[in-house]
Amino acid sequence: MAVPRLQTFGQSAAAKKVIAQAIHYADGAHEIAHIHHRAQLIYVAGGIVRVITPRGLWALKPGMALLIGTQIEHELHMTGQTSMRTLYIDPDALPPLAGDCRVIALDDLLRAGILGMYDAGGAEADERRTAVLVPLILHLLHEALAANDSDGTHQGETSLRLPLPEHPRLRAICDSLIADAANADTLEQWAERSGASVRTIARLFRQQTGMTFAQWRERLRLEDALAKLSVGHAPGDVAQALGYADVRTFTVMFRRAFGSTPQQFLHSQQRLNAPRA
Repeated sequence: MAVPRLQTFGQSAAAKKVIAQAIHYADGAHEIAHIHHRAQLIYVAGGIVRVITPRGLWALKPGMALLIGTQIEHELHMTGQTSMRTLYIDPDALPPLAGDCRVIALDDLLRAGILGMYDAGGAEADERRTAVLVPLILHLLHEALAANDSDGTHQGETSLRLPLPEHPRLRAICDSLIADAANADTLEQWAERSGASVRTIARLFRQQTGMTFAQWRERLRLEDALAKLSVGHAPGDVAQALGYADVRTFTVMFRRAFGSTPQQFLHSQQRLNAPRA
């Protein structure tokens, strides 16, 4: 297994509580597995960012934010032209996370604080501005994490995380499907390749993900469909790319999961992204 790359920021940045970066990616870009000694807050300004850790997969749409704990291995996959605002935070400035990642509910003030860490050109803001914003952002993050802990919100966040198994054979199957969600191989075929019985693979899947193999693969495909539709892919193209037999089958599964057809979802995204007068 490859050792994840350690990303550091140099001695000059060591004293900063928060380091800000604006990063832009082309469609299909990929950040290989890496770790930071700092916590990382990812705010998605455009496109879709898929975050994968040893424990789960999060598909972040525009306006969403995810806090990744210190020294948590993670990789990033981009769908569409992606724009990210990232804060690398001294772990001593935050409370310990319950789990490796937490979705952060952003109110208007916290969102404005994050965006305020960058000037109009996308570079880190000047020291006078950051001296005001950093304590505010840290205070609001403390409040957001405490609110989630007190009302159990983070327990509900499991709906935003696709769980990944720890067992190496199962993880290899999941990694293959993440790379190619259209793969329609049966559990029997995967079990034969992995050298384990179908019964063993099925039992471990349910134990470690809380889902059957078929449920997990369907959830992966639907999350992938949401990402592709969110950046403007046509429903027919999405159905074909994800291995559905036809658009009708895809539409039935999508409506069952999300309460609307792919076309209705696509139109709603177009309205949200339309320029305002």
